[in-house]
Amino acid sequence: MTRTSPLYFFIFSLFFFLLNDSIYAQRVSQKWHDDLSCRSKSPIRELTDETYDVRSYHIDVEISIDVEYIKGSVLIVADAVEDLSSITLDLDDAYTINSIEGASSFTFSNNEIVVELENSVLTGEEFTLKVYYEGDPPLAGGYKGLRYETHDGGEPIIASLSTPYLAHTWWPCNDGTKDKADTVLINITIDDMMVSGIQMQAISNGVLDEVESVAGGKLKYKWIHNYPIVPYYIMVAISNFQLIEQFYDNGTESFPLMYYVFDSSVSQATNGVAELPDVMDLFSDIFGPYPFADEKYGMTQLGFYGGIENQTNTIINNMGLSWFMVSVHELAHMWFADMITCFDWHHGWLNEGFATYAEALWIEHSQGIVQYHNYVEDFEYYSNGSIYMEDVSDPFSVFQTIIYDKGAYFLHMLRHVLGDAVFFESIEEYASDINYQYGLATTEDFRQVCEDISGVDLTSFFDQWIYDEYYPKYTYDYVQDGDFNTVLGILQTQENNGWRSVFEMPIDVTFEFADGTDTTVVVQNDTVFQTFGFEFTKEITAVTLDPDNWILKSAISGDLDLSVNEHTLANSMVIYPNPVKDFMNIENTSNTEIMSIKLYDVLGRLVLDKKGDVAVTDVSHLNSGVLFVEIATEQAVIKKKIIKQ
Repeated sequence: MTRTSPLYFFIFSLFFFLLNDSIYAQRVSQKWHDDLSCRSKSPIRELTDETYDVRSYHIDVEISIDVEYIKGSVLIVADAVEDLSSITLDLDDAYTINSIEGASSFTFSNNEIVVELENSVLTGEEFTLKVYYEGDPPLAGGYKGLRYETHDGGEPIIASLSTPYLAHTWWPCNDGTKDKADTVLINITIDDMMVSGIQMQAISNGVLDEVESVAGGKLKYKWIHNYPIVPYYIMVAISNFQLIEQFYDNGTESFPLMYYVFDSSVSQATNGVAELPDVMDLFSDIFGPYPFADEKYGMTQLGFYGGIENQTNTIINNMGLSWFMVSVHELAHMWFADMITCFDWHHGWLNEGFATYAEALWIEHSQGIVQYHNYVEDFEYYSNGSIYMEDVSDPFSVFQTIIYDKGAYFLHMLRHVLGDAVFFESIEEYASDINYQYGLATTEDFRQVCEDISGVDLTSFFDQWIYDEYYPKYTYDYVQDGDFNTVLGILQTQENNGWRSVFEMPIDVTFEFADGTDTTVVVQNDTVFQTFGFEFTKEITAVTLDPDNWILKSAISGDLDLSVNEHTLANSMVIYPNPVKDFMNIENTSNTEIMSIKLYDVLGRLVLDKKGDVAVTDVSHLNSGVLFVEIATEQAVIKKKIIKQ
């Protein structure tokens, strides 16, 4: 979908958000919730300070339930990546900083704290800071941050919404993708109170270590998370939750599945999560073991938002059956987004494309390959823009449809290019590679894994689908003579729209015959116009290009003025060596004479024109690069391509 105006897509998002009986609607709702063109009142800093490496955060905050207020401290333990006398932290400047232990001074403006360290540190040395702060939590863009809402007619629900780099809307940190803390301690103090007869609880990442009674009739919930984590996946949710618990055990690993839901939703959620252990089985088989098995997998109900893949504890609108595919999507994120995090949001498709494609894998597993293909049709994306996001400076325009849908369709196409065995081996290897596990990855990292496993150079494939725009537009035709010799022609026409001239792709082609049988062949299409010859023994009645839609494309049957003789003649002309350095040879096995050859460069300029004997041609004086050879015979003009070294 092409964006036309923020208001249009707000209405579009809200409309689908309300359609709780549609699985696809939940996917759209989730996506577009992160795509409203809003702005916060202050600039939002997107760059992580890479001069230091956070080892741990200890967040100790008191969050008021009755009024919107937070007060507390964050202890930061970090190592210096270079010699340091100052560092930068992120915090929304709606807050007041009361003091910073370990700082000689600081300045605070435009959501940025510049801290002058009390003592300079050398490269590799550890240092600590403790920031004391308080204030009324702001909402970035009007809807993200530590958000206060209600459910079931007025019962409180408070939750953090921090993606893509908005953790600093509720606590001071080194925000962004590039600095994962190894350990996080999260202490959340709230009033010890009951709402509708149910205890208010504070939920977070990892494992609940202790609930401590503290002065003033309050409870302190102490959570510990011992896996590397980016700041924006650290979460808090506070409400009068009921706990639904499953225990996952596949014989290799075991851990609790914990679902925090509203009392009114217990029955609905119990049905909605019943199959999640089966999804966990599938993803563990395909991607490798669940990444956070020493702790848990949890989901927490919000009632007012789509879903965010907070590490070990997804937040989600609800857990009913109508939201099941969102639950599948968010579970897949534990591997792709949480464990392996995109290096920066330019590569955000590595999060969202993988999780969206995982939905289709579940459909294939549970309903079969036909339904898989039907589901993938929902990912077709025909608008402009590249999967690689050029501009990610605005946090409210990061979560574009293209990284979900076209990102997923890219994986669908890659699967067909590599074949199932190599594709799934590549995915598992990527998810288990120690260079990326619990760390960061780029598109090039993923491509390298696929190339290492497959032995195939995928540069062109990634360039045309990840970094370029649009899709191929095919016109195809065939001709068959009385001996059933067949020529198939494929013409790519998207250059007429100003798009790239060629998408190099393997294409399935199905031929249907008069006797009711059919056969499917694969052709490698890599030029604007290309013909392929076949020797069949029966009459063709129909031809279909890419019948299972393995390629994002348009395809129409049209008249390409094909000739069986011309194609046969072209196959009888072999140019060698190719690439050529000094002398180009033409082997002519046809019964027709070559009259002349002409060579053109990529700009269409004639660079060589030779008549008569052309079996051997000196091309040593020509510039390196792609050359197009035009061979004129008595019967036809044949066009071929060579590389000049």
